[in-house]
Amino acid sequence: MKKILLLGSGELGKEFVIAAKRAGLYVIACDHYNNAPAMQVSDKQEVFNMLDGDKLDFVINKYQPDIIVPEIEAIRTEYLFHYEERGIQVVPSARAVNYTMNRRAIRDLASKELGLRTAKYFYARTFDEFEQAAEEIGYPCVVKPLMSSSGHGQSYVYNHDELSEAYREAMEDSRGDLKEVIIEEFIDFESEFTLLTVTQNNGHTLFCPPIGTFRKAAIIVKVGNHSVLAVKPSNKLSILPAK
Repeated sequence: MKKILLLGSGELGKEFVIAAKRAGLYVIACDHYNNAPAMQVSDKQEVFNMLDGDKLDFVINKYQPDIIVPEIEAIRTEYLFHYEERGIQVVPSARAVNYTMNRRAIRDLASKELGLRTAKYFYARTFDEFEQAAEEIGYPCVVKPLMSSSGHGQSYVYNHDELSEAYREAMEDSRGDLKEVIIEEFIDFESEFTLLTVTQNNGHTLFCPPIGTFRKAAIIVKVGNHSVLAVKPSNKLSILPAK
């Protein structure tokens, strides 16, 4: 029986554990507080600060998991590269986790390395940097902690008078030991879509049916599936009808 170490044990983690146990897997649920949702349905539980690299190493060595599944951002994510080198599977990969759980990494990848068009953005570690960036971007703008979850610390800023409160909230609600904020140009939009991706060891990269989300006044008013996409090794895009 394969063992999964789940780093983060929230509500999504609970759903994951239920599905994993149905598939016959053994799950150790970890978080910084006891009786987290995923712990209520897991085989074993560990309570510790996952930003502490020594404690993370201890838990890894204690259970010798086959698979590590990071669920939250407050993890010493750079350690995942070492575990991957040891032959432990990190889902989806150590590289992907380090990108997606750090807004600086993922924004710089998209904008600077891949050259994709993005909203204008700046980083700030002091209020002076933050104030200068807001004036350059203009109002309204969006403020977020560089590391957070569930929308904590995020706000819209409509004028200069609101900067101080937005900066304070972003810093106070920042998760982990990364105290920095990102300030972005506000983009007015009505719809977006989520595309879940599945990579395979031997096969094409697969995409689940895109989930279109349509909003009105920040409230989701419609959700629906579109087409199924598959990327072949030739990098050509195949579009298949959704079922």
